[in-house]
Amino acid sequence: MTGHIRRNTQLGLSMWQSERISQAQAWSHVWLQGLRFDAVLMGMVWAVPAAFTPWMALNRFTRRAWSALLRLYGGVMLLLVAFMELSTPAFIAQYDSRPNYLFVEYLGYVKEVGGTLVKDCWPHLLAAAVLLPALAWAYARLSRPTAQAVRTLRLWQALPLSLLLFAALALCARGALGHRPANPASAAVTTDHLVNELPLSSLYTVGYAIYQSRKAEEGGITYADMPEARVIDIVRRESGLPPGAFTDPGSPLRHLQTSTQPRERPLNLVIVLEESLGAEFVGRLGGLPLTPNLDRLADHGIWFDRLYATGTRSVRGIEAVVAGFPPTSAVSTVKLAKSQRDFFTLASFLKPHGYTSTFFYGGESHFDNMRSYFMGNGFDRVVEQKDMPASAFIATWGASDGDLFEVAHQQFSKQPADKPFFALVFSSSNHAPFEFPEGGFDLHEKPRNTVNNAVKYADHALGQFFDKARRSAYWDNTLFLVVADHNSRVYGPSVIPIERFHIPGLILGGAVKSPERIRTVASQIDLAPTLISMMGLSGEIPLAGRDLSDPAQRARPGRAIMQFDKIQAYMEGSQVAVLQPDSAPRLMTYLDGELKDATQPPPDLVEKAQAHARYAQWAYQKQWHR
Repeated sequence: MTGHIRRNTQLGLSMWQSERISQAQAWSHVWLQGLRFDAVLMGMVWAVPAAFTPWMALNRFTRRAWSALLRLYGGVMLLLVAFMELSTPAFIAQYDSRPNYLFVEYLGYVKEVGGTLVKDCWPHLLAAAVLLPALAWAYARLSRPTAQAVRTLRLWQALPLSLLLFAALALCARGALGHRPANPASAAVTTDHLVNELPLSSLYTVGYAIYQSRKAEEGGITYADMPEARVIDIVRRESGLPPGAFTDPGSPLRHLQTSTQPRERPLNLVIVLEESLGAEFVGRLGGLPLTPNLDRLADHGIWFDRLYATGTRSVRGIEAVVAGFPPTSAVSTVKLAKSQRDFFTLASFLKPHGYTSTFFYGGESHFDNMRSYFMGNGFDRVVEQKDMPASAFIATWGASDGDLFEVAHQQFSKQPADKPFFALVFSSSNHAPFEFPEGGFDLHEKPRNTVNNAVKYADHALGQFFDKARRSAYWDNTLFLVVADHNSRVYGPSVIPIERFHIPGLILGGAVKSPERIRTVASQIDLAPTLISMMGLSGEIPLAGRDLSDPAQRARPGRAIMQFDKIQAYMEGSQVAVLQPDSAPRLMTYLDGELKDATQPPPDLVEKAQAHARYAQWAYQKQWHR
């Protein structure tokens, strides 16, 4: 029955994604690999129970008890497979992949995720509520034991039968006769990551993701083994700094950064981290006309034309923007144990300079462990949903952006002029199920609760905030950064959809006198050193990012590092090295929004990519990011 469910759901998913399968010319691949991974799942589920079954049949009592237990176990596994397959369409619609570790990780946030599911995915919940009980009833009837005589086995029969069953099913679970067992990379034969995942079962992909997550505390997947000295040498060289700048063997990238714009009174810093604001929503980046206020503000600041997020989650954006930390395949350092204290952040750097640091968030700050991470790494206080006024519009993910910005503006206005401050303001209105207050701007489309309307509201709230900030006493002494944490949905037929990592970035404020456009490729990890320098501060930092306020750094070929589940891409200009577990690196070219295999790639690009991936692992493991 499990096989029938898998075949039917795979047929449905294949029909849904038929255009992408046809483009990849992968129909035979999807079905043949689907049969292979059905056998893998069957072997994993049944190898051990099958091996015990002959031994349980040595007498009538144990055989009856074992049969009842197998019937229960089979029913549970059947419902698990069915539940995961029923969950898959909604997960693909949001994340363009089969369920992965994110599916498990989000189970810890019942309020936010539960509210989103009820409002956005109610048809899927209704289908599960009807179909799963019906399936359980059908299984109970069809698996009901018959009134046949109970036969037992002899010892000489049980031993070879047990070995035969275990060997056959273990081979199925292994899925290969070669040196390595089958894994998701075995099905990765096209450049479309979703097509590669269609043959797999969602129970398998989640189980494999949980298995892989054991590497989180080691910094994630190791794409290549490299000598430590070689890794450090490459990452130092790519920082653009002279070898003599690095003087601390306990922190290989620690160096003295001297401000390009020294000031007698360093500037305040306000980072507005915009939820899920990809380039396709930003008119100035060639997207939909949903951000007139951001587009207008860009004329008065330093605008990044080719800025790329490091990942697809808010916590990944936080670690890149606030801590300048490059990505790994592990969960973000915001959630890992060794980075909860004494980890470098902008707040920890600014504290010795007399700054007070505050995290402003419209939701509940314990989400994704943010409060613990911030308070352990230099922040002085957190302002969250419970601190919002009674009149605030409270949605599933917290107070609206307009209410959040108003609270932040009031706090900034009360700051003493001689006391510098740092604030991270993290918006949430542009998050499914896309709830926001009535009035103040024209909707882009109907119905009301869509991502495009939510983006337009978020931009409206941003514009109101900056209109007030411009008239405030703190404007002239404050540097502002507006940047997205990641895109709304990261999807597409490429092995890694680079176009969905493209995000807006803007630095502005009273001290920014000359508007500029930075056209080189840049990464979120470049923002922290750039901000420190523009604030007028100098000091020792352990960052791999580049100070893009320095003309010499800006003149170099830019680079960006992007993590997409288990895949990491290192892009330098238009050349891309793609790293995947259990697969050889791929050298590709990204031009006009398309990622293609390269014809003449730089010979050292793969080594640069592998070195940066390995460095990030060690920087966490060995606590170099201090």
